[in-house]
Amino acid sequence: MKNMFALLMIAVVSMNGFAQTKQIRADKSLSSLTYAMKHALHAWTGTSREVACAAETDAGGRITRVAATVRVKSFDSQNSNRDAHMLEVTDALTYPNITFSSNTVTPETDGYLVRGNLSFHGVTKPFETKVTESKKNGRRIITGRFIFLLEDFGIERPTLMLVKTDNEVEVSFEFHF
Repeated sequence: MKNMFALLMIAVVSMNGFAQTKQIRADKSLSSLTYAMKHALHAWTGTSREVACAAETDAGGRITRVAATVRVKSFDSQNSNRDAHMLEVTDALTYPNITFSSNTVTPETDGYLVRGNLSFHGVTKPFETKVTESKKNGRRIITGRFIFLLEDFGIERPTLMLVKTDNEVEVSFEFHF
């Protein structure tokens, strides 16, 4: 009977370990989020290195939830006039953050399909993207790319010389855990 009790306790403790989740946070000093936009006269990018990203993993190390936030004013396009104009266009004083929170994270061959909600400029939209996962120098690296439309978030397209920018914004990200 003692042996049976000991085996039962070992089984319960082992199973309890599998049910545990772990929270991990991206290293801000290595992570980044970049947007790319186009105008008839030129194209440009703006990068933030101040993006906060946290994920939850299951006992097997697979990501099960993810959330990220970035301050609109943290993007640098290497042109302070353009950055100031983007802050006006996006109403950054009223809507200072862009956030994402997952609803589901589905493992795939080389990464995950992530579905959730993207909030920008006071508008929240359902959103999904595929991300890839790799390892380098003992770090877990999550990368991805997606496109959204300014008009979907109620943002008027900026103009230069009376010509509007493209509606599409391409976003790429790299999170180092």
